[in-house]
Amino acid sequence: MKKHFMCTHAFFDDDAKQAFEDASIGMTDRQIFEMMKGEKAEMLGHWRGNDDFFFCHWYAEDEDAIIDHLDKVGFNTLMNTLPNEMPIYMAHDKITDKTAEDMVKEN
Repeated sequence: MKKHFMCTHAFFDDDAKQAFEDASIGMTDRQIFEMMKGEKAEMLGHWRGNDDFFFCHWYAEDEDAIIDHLDKVGFNTLMNTLPNEMPIYMAHDKITDKTAEDMVKEN
């Protein structure tokens, strides 16, 4: 069963950050989400500023599925990734009328 994860990604150095930007700067959001979708893990959201770290929302079977997918697309050579499972996931466009307690019990 897939679960929600928030990942903190931190570039190894400025060269890694530049390589990531060079690889992704010309891609559309659609292309990026298609690239970051696998059978066991898919990226649902991406937040990145100008810092050496950024955040992504993943829906995956487990932490290893995220790391494996990042490895498949070549990004593990550029950054460290810290996945954190988030059993409580609420979004304004996915109202379920469940309590946080209900969400924890489901996971």
